[in-house]
Amino acid sequence: MKRYLLSGLTIVLSTLALASAANAGQTHLNDAAADINGDGVVTISELIMYNRDQRD
Repeated sequence: MKRYLLSGLTIVLSTLALASAANAGQTHLNDAAADINGDGVVTISELIMYNRDQRD
C-alpha cells in the first residue's frame, strides 16, 4: 500500500513539473514586446535575446 501511494505521489509531482515547464512558452516573431530596438520589426536576434532575458 505504501509503495502505491509513493508511486502515485511521484507521478503527480512529475506531471506538475512537466506542466509548468510546458506552460512557459516562448515569444514569437509577431509579438511587439520582443522588438528591443523599437523599429517595428522583430528580428531573430532580438527574439533570441528577449526569450533569453525572460528565462533569467
